Amino acid sequence: MSDNTLDPARIISILEILLAQLEASLAPQIKEGDDRKTFLKSEIDGYKDKVSRLNKVLKSHTAAERRKRFLKKQNHQNR
Repeated sequence: MSDNTLDPARIISILEILLAQLEASLAPQIKEGDDRKTFLKSEIDGYKDKVSRLNKVLKSHTAAERRKRFLKKQNHQNR
């Protein structure tokens, strides 16, 4: 992939940064005990969880592709 703007790892990293910034920017504006704070916190946590799962899937996929290339190379050498 020559276009780094579409790199999945980079997109996931950007999402993590954006969620952290969103959480940091909203926290001081909302008073403790406000239902909106609880709602927003749970929403942001949900998105963080989804990004974390995406990151795990990406790592698994990358490892599987690496194993596939290695096995293909090994099979080619064994011929």
